[in-house]
Formats: sequence, C-alpha cells, structure tokens
Amino acid sequence: MDQSAIFGGPLAVEPVKPPTRHFAGFWRRAFAFVVDGILISIPSFLLGYVFYDFFSSSSAWAAVVGFAITLPYFAIMGSSVGNGQTLGQRWAGIEVVDGQGNHLPKGKSALRYAVLLIPFLFGEEVLPSYLAWLTGMAGATIFYLYLFNTPTRRTLHDLATGSFVVETPGIGTIDGRRVWPGHWAILGGLGVLGMVLTPVLTRTGPFPELLAVQRAILDSGKYRSVSVMLQTVNPGSTTGLRLTVTCKNQPKDYEKAGSEIVAIIEKTDPQAVKLDFISVDFREGFRVGLATFSNAHRQNHSPQQWEEIQSRTNQR
Repeated sequence: MDQSAIFGGPLAVEPVKPPTRHFAGFWRRAFAFVVDGILISIPSFLLGYVFYDFFSSSSAWAAVVGFAITLPYFAIMGSSVGNGQTLGQRWAGIEVVDGQGNHLPKGKSALRYAVLLIPFLFGEEVLPSYLAWLTGMAGATIFYLYLFNTPTRRTLHDLATGSFVVETPGIGTIDGRRVWPGHWAILGGLGVLGMVLTPVLTRTGPFPELLAVQRAILDSGKYRSVSVMLQTVNPGSTTGLRLTVTCKNQPKDYEKAGSEIVAIIEKTDPQAVKLDFISVDFREGFRVGLATFSNAHRQNHSPQQWEEIQSRTNQR
C-alpha cells in the first residue's frame, strides 16, 4: 500500500518568506522624536515648575533628574518590553530592532538611548570643559549621520548598539550596510579643526575685548554663564553691548545687579563708556530633561544712565 495514502500524501513545506524590512526615513524618525519629546516633557515641566527655585539655581541637579525621568521612558518602551516602539514611534509606524529583526533587550535599549540623550541633556553648564567637548562632538556626530547617512539613517546610538530603525510591519533580517568611510573622515577633520581653533578663538577671537569682559564677569563668581555680543540697532544709528547672564542666585534688585556688571565692563574695557547702550538680560528658568522654561529681566541703559544708577544704588 502507498504510504502517502496512509499519511495523507507528502508533507507540504511552506516557502520561506523573504525579508520585508525597510529603513525608516528622515521625517518618520523626526516626527516620532518630536512626539516623544513633547510627551516626556510634560512630567519634567511640572516637576520643574513645582521646584522652580531649586532647579533654576542648580543646572547639574536639573540635568540629572531630567535624565532619570527621560531615559526609562525611551529605554523601556524602545525595548522588547514595548515591542521596540515608543509612543511616537508607534504613531509613526516605525520600530527599533537588531540585525536579526528582534527587539532589543532592556540593557541594550538603555545604552542606545543613553548615547542619544546625554549630548542633549548634559552641556557645558553641567560638565567640565573636556567632557562638554566630548558630548558636543557626540551630538554633532548624531546630527551629521542622521542628515547625511541617507541609505540607512543609522547614527551614533544605532551604531553603538547594532540597532536599526525600520518601518512596520515587516519581517526578517536587516541588510546591515556599513557607513561610508568618508563620513568618519569628515567628522574626524571637523573634530581636529575644532580642537585647534577653539583655544585660538578663546585667547584672541574676532573681538578679544568681549572675551576679556566675559571672563572678568565670570571671575566675579556670581554667574554660571555669560555671553557678550556687540550689537548694532538700525544699522548706522546705535551700537552697544548686549549681555545675557545666568546668576547663581536670583538677584533681589536687577538694576543694582546690572550696575555691578557694568562696573566690571568699564573696568575691563574703558572704551565701553563710548557706546550708545549696555543691555543686560538676566536669564532665569530651568531645563529638566527635554522640558525648558526661560524668562529674562532686561536692564538697558546708556553708559551715562548706568553711572547715575550706580551712584543711586551706592547711596541706598
């Protein structure tokens, strides 16, 4: 007797389905990150608002707490626990997988998003200068590869963990194309150029007197950050200095604090008295995770008016 009659004929073998993975495009990934950024900023903003005085006076703690809030959301949702999709990625129809098409374990997902988030959340106001330079280069690499590594859009955090962002639905392995070596050459050249030019510009710069003013104000020990620029209003009419400062402690009298800064300016650069105006913006606010709130109190006067304010405040 034919055995096929007993067992119902030869066993049918299902054909192997070919991979149907397609790399997620620029706009899908951008849309997903913007959506996720808005969602995770809500609890960060509420926390920053409730503890405004604490976070506005401590950039380091604001960065640490923001990182502690933001990382778990991305790491857990982007892992196998969340099927490789944050809410933004789910709405954009994309997911994070490894080369075999599997979702990442929690540890690897945490590493992936730590590499992505640290350059955004930790800057020069929090880190020593050499670490701030490294995170700045990491951030620049992420942006560069995201924009110009067009075949796959894989960037630094993808390469660090062997992950891919692909469209859904899809099955199968991923064609792990290598990054064009020229990209690394360009990034290396930019890094070397930055290392060479930054110290030169810091010492001399196009306006060395502005850098001297910036250093003198920072050396007073009252300010976390200071930016100084020469500004012309209505070309050919008025020219002056515009400063933006972040205080370590919120001033009780902004006019008095501004007059103290102007005194430092005039001592450092006697030619400042010839300007039409000196404007000081006292920046306040917080940055907790991806949530940012900023407010500024502006004091804008001519050098002669600042002298009158100095005399008046000294008599108080």
